[in-house]
Amino acid sequence: MQNRMNLRLFEPGMTPLHRVGLAGLYMTLKQLKTVDYEKYGGWKLSKTSIELFWKNNPRELISPILKKAFNITNDGIIEFLVHEKLGIGNIEQIHIHNALLLTYLQHGQVRGTSNNRNVVREFDGKIILSTYKPVSWYFHNTQKKYEKILFNKSGAFMGENELVNWNYPGGVVRHNAYSKSTKLTNTHGNFLKLIFAPIGSLFFLISTKNHEGKFDKRRKAAIVLPHLKDLESYDYCFRNYLHSPVDMLYANSMGDAGLNALVTLSLKNADGMLRELDIDSCTIFTMGITPWAKQQKNRTAIKQIRNINIKKLSFFCSIYQLLHNKIVINEDNTYYVRASMVRGLLAENIAADRPWFYDFKKVMSSRTLAKETFYDRKGLHTMINEQTTHWPYEEDKLFVEAIHTALRNRFGELANRNNHRASLSHEFTKMREKIRTSLMRAKNAQTMRAEIADLFARGGINKELQQNWERLLSLFTGSDWQKTRDLALLALASYMGKETDTKNNSDHLEKQRV
Repeated sequence: MQNRMNLRLFEPGMTPLHRVGLAGLYMTLKQLKTVDYEKYGGWKLSKTSIELFWKNNPRELISPILKKAFNITNDGIIEFLVHEKLGIGNIEQIHIHNALLLTYLQHGQVRGTSNNRNVVREFDGKIILSTYKPVSWYFHNTQKKYEKILFNKSGAFMGENELVNWNYPGGVVRHNAYSKSTKLTNTHGNFLKLIFAPIGSLFFLISTKNHEGKFDKRRKAAIVLPHLKDLESYDYCFRNYLHSPVDMLYANSMGDAGLNALVTLSLKNADGMLRELDIDSCTIFTMGITPWAKQQKNRTAIKQIRNINIKKLSFFCSIYQLLHNKIVINEDNTYYVRASMVRGLLAENIAADRPWFYDFKKVMSSRTLAKETFYDRKGLHTMINEQTTHWPYEEDKLFVEAIHTALRNRFGELANRNNHRASLSHEFTKMREKIRTSLMRAKNAQTMRAEIADLFARGGINKELQQNWERLLSLFTGSDWQKTRDLALLALASYMGKETDTKNNSDHLEKQRV
């Protein structure tokens, strides 16, 4: 009988989820003292593998490790040994607890929960209430459950194990009538890695809205699986994620979650400096509610981000600093996190190697979404004028600046005509909405040219347009009219004039929550 098992990072059959699971096992073993397990066996760790060896049977060694790895606090909060030893904040621990109940532990048969509970926490010097569902048990934490599927009566490994949602989200039987043919299975070694996958995964709660401005229930949480090449390096970088404040653990899109994870792992210090890291790719999948299965959360999307170099990461890092998430505390001390919708779009474009403003119409396609975009006008305005912003062509920036001048002239003329300062903000809002709808009406190159010509014609004297008209002519007459529309809408969303600097208007928008 073989009394050892070698789990390798690059052996056949390994997916990103298996590799992250192996990293979870690696980080757990790093926190344990081998001397405490000598009577059962032990382990050897390397950068790309873990060797387990035992004296009598694997159950005697692995069961105590699992018992140490997965815990529950006295308050009913899921607590991993790795999180406890490496340090994680109270609010962040509840965040990961909630994310686990939306992903790996979403089904009622793999965990026991009770009614929502509020706990008082402190954030940035303010008292807030965090809400969560306490758990009494979960599969990884219950010895009788995992021993039953991992080991036979003599304590040896079972031959193969079936993959289900709690260890492989989305990996379920596709047709009950043909369950033997459509179910997924793994060898005991690979299955053991999947048990530890929640420990090594990165979790983000998704806050995104549809065209009507309602939160998209199909994407409630995301699991990010970095494409690992070195277990030791990941063990070191994973601490950056655990030490992230709770507002950074929210994302607006899958690309936003993926790039945020890669930036977090690459952080060199608290000043935001990045270092070259061998993790340049990741897999993201989201869990949410679908119309055909409202009683549970299913895997609703999967995405891979590949070959993100340090230049792209640095660009996204600078975007994040300008378009960061914001914690909004309600009057009853509960809170929610507003994730930047604009940053979510920009992240998707950077991940797909498209111009960062590509398809900007998505965040301006309705009045409700345009109001959301208005939150980020200051950050967008700064970004447009930053030297580090990656413009595909200089003409793109010049075009935006020319539209800014036209808008400034039009708003200035409106202000001169209006003698009632109290209603001026309302008039500015009406004009912005009128310009937005006129740009969105353009459906081809001809109508786009007409809208842009009208915008400049009403914009008075425009030095930027006069000085650069030859360079900007291609944006008027070219075939890529969608790009012209995106740039025009970007200019409208990022315009910062005196009329937008009224505190009352800004506060009113910030309190709105659809």
